[in-house]
Formats: sequence, structure tokens, C-alpha cells
Amino acid sequence: MVSIYFFSVIVSFIFTTLFVPATNWFGKKFGIYDKPSKRKINFRKLTRWGGFGMFLSFFLTLFLLIKIFPQIRELFSYRYILQWDEVKETIILSKQLLGIFFASILVIIVGTIDDKKGLNPITKFLFQVIVAYCAMDFGVRILGFNIPFKSEFVSLPRIVSQIVTILWLCSFMNMVNLADGVDGLAAGIILISGITFFAISLLQRQSGVISQQMTLSAILSCILIGVAGGFLVYNFFPAKLYMGDTGALWLGFIIGCITTVGVLKTGAVISFVVPIFVVGIPFVDVIVSIIRRIKKGVGIGTADKEHIHHLLLSSGWTQREVVLFFYVVTLLLSVVMITFVAIKVR
Repeated sequence: MVSIYFFSVIVSFIFTTLFVPATNWFGKKFGIYDKPSKRKINFRKLTRWGGFGMFLSFFLTLFLLIKIFPQIRELFSYRYILQWDEVKETIILSKQLLGIFFASILVIIVGTIDDKKGLNPITKFLFQVIVAYCAMDFGVRILGFNIPFKSEFVSLPRIVSQIVTILWLCSFMNMVNLADGVDGLAAGIILISGITFFAISLLQRQSGVISQQMTLSAILSCILIGVAGGFLVYNFFPAKLYMGDTGALWLGFIIGCITTVGVLKTGAVISFVVPIFVVGIPFVDVIVSIIRRIKKGVGIGTADKEHIHHLLLSSGWTQREVVLFFYVVTLLLSVVMITFVAIKVR
């Protein structure tokens, strides 16, 4: 599998460095430019359709993996039976991938419309729910959890599982979207998160916990590492282009899916904490933003300049310093979580 992991990272990186400039050209042609808003730090008229290039790179790499490596085709044919009360449902890994693919197309469509014309927060959230439901309907689903200090697994009722999964995926889409406020910030956090979830997936796989699902999670993480790294070539300060809502929503969705098909499949209650810790700063920023806006009596989707990165910039930090600070904090949190999982699976 080592060669597959290396292939995933390198090929997705190369594809992204090739496709992102192409989407930059199309962004200019169709007028998909960044727009001034209350959130902008120093407005520059750059295209914001880099997410489309990342999407193409991700799934083209997956397609090549399936065509080139027989063990990948064997992996994706793996299936297991899921019992919902008195109803049995067959979960197939290839079906999960189809769900991620179709839902990704919806994300790209919604993100492109938002980047071109703008959508109000309620409409955008409703579309996010539809995207999450699409992936969930194909088997990307949070099934339940283990009772702490016991080996008993508690399966969530079907409707509860659906609600939890949708909220989980929507939360990650919004966390990454809010983090995309400084050049290279969101992509860098995703890159570190991808490395972290790859390491955690390998640790869980070696412990024998649903090894097929963990292998899928590791492969998707590797592809994401290459995609995020390739995009940073053009997006690190000073950025030559932006990922836009197209990219931010899609990256958040992919991270949500990777954690759902990977670490959350262990069932351990603490597994819900691991992904949130890894993307800790965006998570804290979302919670604080919601509380702040509720206190002000404005909509929770209202744009402002009171996010963590805005506060650091207003206190005299440069954009590069802010981004590197976020990278260091995310990396430290990731090391803590990897160490915790390594100790737990021993």
C-alpha cells in the first residue's frame, strides 16, 4: 500500500498544479472574481474558482488509482451489512465513493453560483444539507458509538444517525469556509489535517479496527494532502488566486467525509473529539462567531471582521505571521491527537 499512498500524494499534487492555473483562466473568462465585503482584509481582484481545479485533481487521481491498482478495485468492492432496527442495509465502499463524488458535484455547483452571484446564508445552508444528505444516502454515515470503558457498541437510530451525519458534514463545510480569510490559511490547515488523518487512519488500521474503512480514509487523506499542497503553490501569501466558496465548502466536505468513513468508524466517543481538535482554531472561531452574532442580534451568517485572524491582523501581525501561527497551532494539536491515538491503540 505504500506505493499507492505515494502515488496518491504525488499525482494529485501534479494535477492540482496543472489544473488550478487553468481554472484561473476560466475564472477570468466567466468573471468569477472575488468581491469586496466586510470580511475582506485587503481586497484584490483575483479569481476565486480554484476549488474547481482541486475537485478535478482529486477525482482524476482516484480514477487513476482504480484503473492502475488491482488492490484498490478489490478494496472498493468490500461490503458489509448494516442493521437498522429490523431493516438490513448493505454498505459498499465503492458506493460511499460515488456518494462523495455526486455530493462533490453539488458542492461545486453551489459554490460556483455563490462565487459568481452570491447566495444568502440560509439558502447556502439548505444546499449544504442537501449535499450532506446525498453523501449520507450512499453510506457516508455516522453509525453509533462505544460506551466509554465498555466494549458495547450503541447503534444510533436511523433518523438520529442521519441528523448527526448531516450536522457533522455541514459543520466542517462552514468551519473551512470561515477559515478562508487569509492567503493560504484554509489550504494549509487542510494540508496538516490531511497528514494527521492519514496517520490516524494507519494507526487504526494496524489495530484491526475496520481495516477496509481505515484504508479508504488513508487513501482519501493522501489525495487531499497532494491537492492542498498543490493549491498552496498559488494561494500562499501573496495569493495569485483564491479557492472561493467553491473550494472552501468542498474541502470542508471532503474532510468531513474522511473523518466519517475513517476515524468515526471506530465508534469510540473520543473519536468525535479528534477531528474537532485537529481543526481546533476554525472550530473555536465558528463557536465564538455564533455566540457573538447572537448577542448582537444579527444573523449567524452575517459577515464581520472579528474572526481570530482579523483580531491578530488588527493588533499588528502580518498576514504571513498569522498564517504561520495557525499552522503551528494546528500542527501541535495534530501531534497531540496522533500521540493520543497511538497510545490508545497499543
